Amino acid sequence: MSTKTTKSTRASRPKTHEAQFKGKKVRVTVPENEESELFAAIREELSPGAVAAIVAYLQPVATKDPNVNREIEWFADQLVEILGGGEAQNRIVEELGLYHEMPPLQT
Repeated sequence: MSTKTTKSTRASRPKTHEAQFKGKKVRVTVPENEESELFAAIREELSPGAVAAIVAYLQPVATKDPNVNREIEWFADQLVEILGGGEAQNRIVEELGLYHEMPPLQT
């Protein structure tokens, strides 16, 4: 009778950190590289026209919270980079004939 020796093939556990949720301490998973996965999915699933249209709608957005405004601007800038820069963004928007007015904010 032969016995095989096998190495453990247990997958490494994802990183976690402690957080508060409803007054309790919990452990939450920290994605390895969530940002690159998000932008990879955008590249795979959305056409350049769809990305350009999203950017066109994000660029004029302004809120009362400057932090939110910075986050929206950052996200829009990342999407523009996916397209190849501002010139590419402008060209695609023009090709699409995308001209819009922002609807009034719901209060």
